[in-house]
Amino acid sequence: DAVRTLSTDVVFLQEVLGAHSQHPLRHQNWPAAPQNEFLADSMWADYSYGRNAVYPHGDHGKALLSKFPILRYQNLDVSIGNIEQRGLLHSVLDIPGQRELHTVCVHLGLRESHRRQQIKLLGDLLDSIAPDLPVILAGDFNDWRKRADGALLEHGMKEAFVEEYGSPA
Repeated sequence: DAVRTLSTDVVFLQEVLGAHSQHPLRHQNWPAAPQNEFLADSMWADYSYGRNAVYPHGDHGKALLSKFPILRYQNLDVSIGNIEQRGLLHSVLDIPGQRELHTVCVHLGLRESHRRQQIKLLGDLLDSIAPDLPVILAGDFNDWRKRADGALLEHGMKEAFVEEYGSPA
Protein backbone atom coordinates (compact mmCIF):
# COMPACT_ATOMS: atom_id res chain seq x y z
CA ASP A 1 0.00 0.00 0.00
CA ALA A 2 2.82 2.41 0.83
CA VAL A 3 4.54 1.80 -2.51
CA ARG A 4 1.28 2.39 -4.40
CA THR A 5 0.82 5.81 -2.76
CA LEU A 6 4.21 6.99 -4.07
CA SER A 7 3.33 6.69 -7.79
CA THR A 8 6.89 5.59 -8.43
CA ASP A 9 8.22 3.86 -11.54
CA VAL A 10 10.96 1.76 -9.91
CA VAL A 11 11.36 0.40 -6.37
CA PHE A 12 14.66 -0.84 -4.90
CA LEU A 13 14.24 -3.32 -2.02
CA GLN A 14 16.64 -5.04 0.36
CA GLU A 15 16.15 -8.04 2.67
CA VAL A 16 13.37 -9.44 0.49
CA LEU A 17 12.32 -13.00 1.26
CA GLY A 18 12.60 -15.30 -1.73
CA ALA A 19 11.44 -18.34 0.20
CA HIS A 20 10.78 -19.16 3.83
CA SER A 21 9.37 -22.53 4.85
CA GLN A 22 8.68 -21.50 8.47
CA HIS A 23 6.59 -18.33 7.92
CA PRO A 24 3.54 -20.11 6.45
CA LEU A 25 3.43 -22.28 9.58
CA ARG A 26 3.39 -19.22 11.86
CA HIS A 27 1.34 -16.75 9.82
CA GLN A 28 -2.09 -17.83 8.61
CA ASN A 29 -2.23 -15.61 5.50
CA TRP A 30 1.40 -15.91 4.40
CA PRO A 31 1.47 -15.68 0.58
CA ALA A 32 2.68 -18.68 -1.42
CA ALA A 33 4.70 -16.49 -3.83
CA PRO A 34 8.14 -15.06 -2.97
CA GLN A 35 7.93 -11.59 -1.44
CA ASN A 36 9.15 -9.76 -4.57
CA GLU A 37 6.51 -11.49 -6.73
CA PHE A 38 3.81 -10.81 -4.16
CA LEU A 39 4.70 -7.10 -4.01
CA ALA A 40 5.01 -6.72 -7.80
CA ASP A 41 1.90 -8.71 -8.66
CA SER A 42 -0.69 -6.01 -8.07
CA MET A 43 1.45 -3.19 -9.52
CA TRP A 44 3.82 -4.31 -12.28
CA ALA A 45 4.71 -7.45 -14.16
CA ASP A 46 8.44 -6.81 -14.12
CA TYR A 47 10.80 -7.52 -11.26
CA SER A 48 14.27 -8.90 -10.70
CA TYR A 49 15.53 -10.73 -7.63
CA GLY A 50 19.07 -11.33 -6.45
CA ARG A 51 19.37 -14.06 -3.83
CA ASN A 52 22.25 -13.50 -1.42
CA ALA A 53 21.61 -15.19 1.91
CA VAL A 54 20.64 -18.86 1.85
CA TYR A 55 19.76 -20.72 5.03
CA PRO A 56 18.03 -24.02 5.89
CA HIS A 57 14.49 -22.61 5.87
CA GLY A 58 14.79 -20.12 2.99
CA ASP A 59 16.63 -17.26 1.38
CA HIS A 60 16.59 -13.51 1.04
CA GLY A 61 18.21 -10.84 -1.09
CA LYS A 62 17.47 -7.71 -3.08
CA ALA A 63 14.70 -6.98 -5.55
CA LEU A 64 13.84 -4.38 -8.12
CA LEU A 65 10.19 -3.76 -8.98
CA SER A 66 9.70 -1.91 -12.25
CA LYS A 67 6.91 -0.27 -14.19
CA PHE A 68 9.10 -0.75 -17.27
CA PRO A 69 10.20 -4.04 -18.88
CA ILE A 70 13.42 -5.50 -17.48
CA LEU A 71 15.56 -6.57 -20.43
CA ARG A 72 18.12 -8.48 -18.38
CA TYR A 73 19.61 -8.67 -14.91
CA GLN A 74 22.42 -10.25 -12.93
CA ASN A 75 23.20 -10.55 -9.26
CA LEU A 76 26.89 -10.06 -8.51
CA ASP A 77 28.21 -11.60 -5.32
CA VAL A 78 30.25 -9.05 -3.37
CA SER A 79 30.39 -10.98 -0.10
CA ILE A 80 33.60 -10.49 1.87
CA GLY A 81 34.17 -13.56 4.02
CA ASN A 82 31.42 -15.93 5.12
CA ILE A 83 29.50 -13.93 7.73
CA GLU A 84 27.46 -11.53 5.56
CA GLN A 85 26.23 -12.51 2.10
CA ARG A 86 26.00 -9.37 -0.03
CA GLY A 87 25.35 -8.61 -3.67
CA LEU A 88 24.73 -6.03 -6.38
CA LEU A 89 21.54 -6.53 -8.38
CA HIS A 90 22.22 -4.98 -11.80
CA SER A 91 19.08 -4.68 -13.95
CA VAL A 92 18.67 -3.09 -17.38
CA LEU A 93 15.29 -1.50 -18.12
CA ASP A 94 13.62 -0.68 -21.42
CA ILE A 95 12.27 2.88 -21.10
CA PRO A 96 9.99 3.80 -24.04
CA GLY A 97 11.56 6.43 -26.27
CA GLN A 98 14.83 6.39 -24.30
CA ARG A 99 18.07 4.47 -24.22
CA GLU A 100 18.24 1.56 -21.83
CA LEU A 101 18.41 2.47 -18.14
CA HIS A 102 20.80 0.63 -15.84
CA THR A 103 19.84 0.19 -12.19
CA VAL A 104 21.95 -1.22 -9.38
CA CYS A 105 20.28 -2.25 -6.13
CA VAL A 106 22.85 -2.58 -3.35
CA HIS A 107 23.04 -3.76 0.23
CA LEU A 108 26.56 -3.27 1.52
CA GLY A 109 28.17 -4.86 4.55
CA LEU A 110 28.15 -3.68 8.14
CA ARG A 111 31.93 -3.55 8.50
CA GLU A 112 33.82 -0.53 7.17
CA SER A 113 36.57 -2.68 5.65
CA HIS A 114 33.96 -4.80 3.82
CA ARG A 115 32.15 -1.71 2.51
CA ARG A 116 35.38 -0.28 1.12
CA GLN A 117 36.01 -3.49 -0.82
CA GLN A 118 32.38 -3.69 -1.93
CA ILE A 119 32.39 -0.08 -3.14
CA LYS A 120 35.48 -0.91 -5.21
CA LEU A 121 33.60 -3.85 -6.77
CA LEU A 122 30.60 -1.56 -7.32
CA GLY A 123 32.93 0.94 -9.00
CA ASP A 124 34.19 -1.81 -11.31
CA LEU A 125 30.59 -2.58 -12.28
CA LEU A 126 29.79 1.09 -12.88
CA ASP A 127 32.93 1.51 -14.99
CA SER A 128 31.80 -1.43 -17.17
CA ILE A 129 28.63 0.46 -18.19
CA ALA A 130 28.98 2.81 -21.15
CA PRO A 131 29.48 6.32 -19.72
CA ASP A 132 26.68 7.83 -21.83
CA LEU A 133 24.02 5.44 -20.45
CA PRO A 134 21.89 6.53 -17.47
CA VAL A 135 22.37 4.68 -14.17
CA ILE A 136 20.32 4.75 -10.98
CA LEU A 137 22.11 3.37 -7.94
CA ALA A 138 20.07 2.87 -4.77
CA GLY A 139 19.86 0.69 -1.71
CA ASP A 140 21.27 0.28 1.76
CA PHE A 141 24.89 1.42 1.85
CA ASN A 142 25.22 1.09 5.65
CA ASP A 143 27.32 4.23 5.19
CA TRP A 144 27.23 5.69 8.70
CA ARG A 145 30.48 7.55 8.15
CA LYS A 146 29.12 9.12 4.94
CA ARG A 147 32.05 8.14 2.74
CA ALA A 148 30.36 6.29 -0.14
CA ASP A 149 29.35 9.38 -2.12
CA GLY A 150 32.95 10.58 -2.42
CA ALA A 151 34.15 7.16 -3.56
CA LEU A 152 31.31 6.81 -6.07
CA LEU A 153 31.90 10.29 -7.50
CA GLU A 154 35.08 8.83 -9.02
CA HIS A 155 32.80 6.56 -11.09
CA GLY A 156 30.50 9.31 -12.33
CA MET A 157 27.80 8.92 -9.69
CA LYS A 158 26.29 11.89 -7.83
CA GLU A 159 24.50 11.34 -4.53
CA ALA A 160 20.97 12.76 -4.78
CA PHE A 161 20.88 14.08 -1.21
CA VAL A 162 24.25 15.77 -1.62
CA GLU A 163 23.05 17.43 -4.83
CA GLU A 164 19.76 18.53 -3.26
CA TYR A 165 20.62 19.21 0.38
CA GLY A 166 24.40 19.52 0.53
CA SER A 167 25.09 16.37 2.56
CA PRO A 168 24.45 12.61 2.29
CA ALA A 169 21.19 11.11 3.52
